[in-house]
Amino acid sequence: MKNVRLTLKLFFSLWLIFILQGCETLIGPYSPTAYKYATSLKVEALALMSKATDSYDNHKNDVEKLTIELNKAHEYVKGVPSNSISAKQWKILINPNGKLLGKFWLKWKQKTKLSKPFISEFKKIVAESFDQIICLEVNKEKATDCLTIGER
Repeated sequence: MKNVRLTLKLFFSLWLIFILQGCETLIGPYSPTAYKYATSLKVEALALMSKATDSYDNHKNDVEKLTIELNKAHEYVKGVPSNSISAKQWKILINPNGKLLGKFWLKWKQKTKLSKPFISEFKKIVAESFDQIICLEVNKEKATDCLTIGER
């Protein structure tokens, strides 16, 4: 009977260790670099989106360069320990087959030029997505209220 209890305690202890090791922290530490990426790339992305009334071919290189910078930011954030939520936010934002920047760049490329109302509405969505990334990063350092839609 004593051996059974010892075996159960050992099993439970090992089980607990495995469970605790599998529970990864979802929020990493505050990163000034991640914050800088998010704020500067937000400005660059929105500025480039404003140029979509012009021919895509005139800005193809700009889109490619910005896409590289966005991917660098995503890779950086992915490399921060225990930062899976932030990494997922970036992945959603930049996914080439997604509904945010990937969709915008594709629409611009397909249609050559986009209308001002379309650009304006899409910029609001992209800006809000960047704001969510920025908000999460800021709140890693110190709890703060983030702006809600319409407060910009």
